[in-house]
Amino acid sequence: MYLLHASGLLDPLTDLIRAEFTNGMDKILEKLPVSDVDVCIYDSRRGVIPEIGIGGSARNAHLVFIKINPEFPDIEKSVAKRLKRTLAHELHHCMRWRNPGYGKTLLEELVTEGLACHFELEVDGGEPEQYCKALSDEDLTKFMKKAKNKFPSVDFSHGDWFFGSKEKGIPRWTGYSLGFKLVSDYLKMNPDKKASKLYATEAGEFSPIL
Repeated sequence: MYLLHASGLLDPLTDLIRAEFTNGMDKILEKLPVSDVDVCIYDSRRGVIPEIGIGGSARNAHLVFIKINPEFPDIEKSVAKRLKRTLAHELHHCMRWRNPGYGKTLLEELVTEGLACHFELEVDGGEPEQYCKALSDEDLTKFMKKAKNKFPSVDFSHGDWFFGSKEKGIPRWTGYSLGFKLVSDYLKMNPDKKASKLYATEAGEFSPIL
């Protein structure tokens, strides 16, 4: 883990970040055989989820960025509650990058994000984050039908589906919520399975349940 210090803005959080990182990695490694990943943590006001002050991205199979907004109200509480979840989410992506990849079709990307959301819960328990359950039941049904028509397509906007589009009438975090639902349904039908063991499973395995 590389904790960037040049700005000095994360200095008051250094001990907490290191402790939560260590705790998170201990739990993650009990479940996921992840290795050879550089995790870079730095301060940023951009690229974080505004509601929690933290954001993450897996850039490839070996690199994760985690951004923390030091000006977020009660950032200590947010780091303590959500750093390990962010880490779990992005490291699951790294494993999926290796096999079979993050995804090119809409279905593949939905499954990748849904699995990472479920792995958060496997590591940390509790309730899913708001981006995993952002849609009402009515909207979940509506947009699942709409997404199903584009499951095999590579001609779609990741930004629209995952971050929302007012122009296209797609609510924020739709893709995360649909992915979470797909994986939830799969796990209900396969109670012996866990997200930690599904990082290499092809997305098509999740589509017959629809």
